[in-house]
Amino acid sequence: MSQTDESPTTLSKTPTYEYYGFVLYLLSFIAFAIYLLWAYLPKEVLESYWALALPVWSFVLVLFIFVAFISINFLNTAPLDSFNTITDDSANVGQNLSQLSKITDDFVPELHDIPIGIVNACLYQNKDL
Repeated sequence: MSQTDESPTTLSKTPTYEYYGFVLYLLSFIAFAIYLLWAYLPKEVLESYWALALPVWSFVLVLFIFVAFISINFLNTAPLDSFNTITDDSANVGQNLSQLSKITDDFVPELHDIPIGIVNACLYQNKDL
């Protein structure tokens, strides 16, 4: 049998996120250097108002984006009384519930979601009746 050198094809034609991160890293240092030059050059060269105004505006913009993302998440979240907060299409509901009567001390069940009816029966069933 002849051995062929089959290396995995990991090369892609599009740049990956590592490249974007590295470029952002370089651009942030360049922007910081420009800001320092802008802040420390004499007033005759540049207007020093903008050396203070731009960071403040940037900080307020970041705060606005932060609050906007939180607000959008609150708007897109289902209300607490919605059935969608209990289960969804990705739920792995246990189908074989007859095993629950054979529980021993060393029993480790497989991972699944417990149906809400069984949870309510265990939590709220009146045992005095």
